[in-house]
Amino acid sequence: MGVEEAKKIMMEHFANAARRFGLNELYGYIYGVLFFEDEPLSLGEIAERTGYSLSHVSTALKLLESVGLVKRVKKPGDKKAYYTAIKNIREWRREAYYKRLEEDIEQTKINLTRALKEIEGDDSEEAKRIRERIEFALERNAIAEKIVNIFLKNDEDEVLKKILECVEKKIREE
Repeated sequence: MGVEEAKKIMMEHFANAARRFGLNELYGYIYGVLFFEDEPLSLGEIAERTGYSLSHVSTALKLLESVGLVKRVKKPGDKKAYYTAIKNIREWRREAYYKRLEEDIEQTKINLTRALKEIEGDDSEEAKRIRERIEFALERNAIAEKIVNIFLKNDEDEVLKKILECVEKKIREE
């Protein structure tokens, strides 16, 4: 089997993960290529290793960079952009996933509050129904905000262990 076979297995895993998220397999292959490299690679090197065109790889790298899975780096004295994968998935979840959730929660709170102000003083039946729905959404949004903040401010593994302990205890009690 060996190293190359292990890399091939993981490359397919990353490609399949991309497919599961509705993306082209190229996204997974790019991440896989970068995942196994110790040094950043140029756009051309990534295109060569994946077998895809420069334009396809460039487009995919922009998305991977925007979601925080890939980081663009510069080498001193070189004008080319180089790319490296975020290999610590815990770091990725904290910096990309949870921070984006936090931003979405904040934006949701702002918009729900704005919508609620728009129907202030309106006592129609429709306004009452909408107000109830918005207030319910605000309550759920506040819960989501607390949960995300717990993950951002604490060690993720510890939080998950505590959650599992609580759930398992609750199940045993029932």
